[in-house]
Amino acid sequence: MKKILSLLLILLLSILAFGQQPNNEDNASRPRRTSIIGAPRSMEDVRKFEQALNRNKQLVSFISYYFDGCYNLAALNALLGNKTEALRWLEKAIDRGLIDSELINNDPDLDTIRTEPNFKELLESIDARKDKLFKDPPFIKIDGPQTDGKKKLPLLIVLHGEAENAGSMFDIWSPLAKQHGLVLAAPQGEYAIGEGHYQWGRRLEVQEAVLKAIEQAQKSYSIDPEKIYLMGFSQSAGYSLTIGLTNPERFAGIIAISPRYLHRLVDKSLEKPKTRQIAVYIANGENEDPHILANNRLAKESLSKAGLKVELKFYRDTGHAFPNNLVVEMEKAFLWIEKK
Repeated sequence: MKKILSLLLILLLSILAFGQQPNNEDNASRPRRTSIIGAPRSMEDVRKFEQALNRNKQLVSFISYYFDGCYNLAALNALLGNKTEALRWLEKAIDRGLIDSELINNDPDLDTIRTEPNFKELLESIDARKDKLFKDPPFIKIDGPQTDGKKKLPLLIVLHGEAENAGSMFDIWSPLAKQHGLVLAAPQGEYAIGEGHYQWGRRLEVQEAVLKAIEQAQKSYSIDPEKIYLMGFSQSAGYSLTIGLTNPERFAGIIAISPRYLHRLVDKSLEKPKTRQIAVYIANGENEDPHILANNRLAKESLSKAGLKVELKFYRDTGHAFPNNLVVEMEKAFLWIEKK
């Protein structure tokens, strides 16, 4: 019953925060981030920002652990020039469990408040607040086919989004793993922000969880080192790209669903993944935030120029979420990286 309630809550968050109706005007421009930063804003721009502000205020009012809504409000207010409000909501986001200082440091939407004295103090407070969060021991759910132990098996590691859990992501990918004879591993974020809801820490902490998942899988199964794949959704999609591309010797392919590619962290070290010919599959809902879509198009351009094999997919009638025909599309993504 708890699993069903958790899945329903995740669906509700997706609908409220991002909108799924393809004909809805708000959905087409819905946004935390937007490409108009630094350009004159029309009244129409401001009106759309105000709609997004109201939507996120509704979310944070009844979901105590939903720090992402507070962060959205901080970014929106920063874009609108409301510096005091932006800092107030950023502090609330950190209070509720936002511990991703890398995201804050690399988000251009916060540029208008970056020089404010309180901004530096808030960043410095993350470590102290992080220590107050309940930290679970590492949990990794692993399963695979029964074999004689001689046949080497491919391994797929799947990472959940923020405020989700390993079980929900494992359930999504389990049918495909069984069909294609994969060992499936789902690490869980260690920071509990609500019952059944977990947050990833910094990138290196996520990387450590991924490497532990490989290690544990290798203890129970004969893993083919040339067929280890990494997949992430939303927050962990960005981490999957960064971890996979900076450790290409460990991975044959990456699937990133609704990511935000951190170019500054990866672009200077793309020679190694080019040599390994690592395959990268990036997918977004076509109604995703315009800034995210632009970011991912740039990611494909950068990675393609670096000589990597890249696919960029857009799902119809979808926002920041998995596509409606989930099983079919995830199989397409996996088969693409496997064949490359």
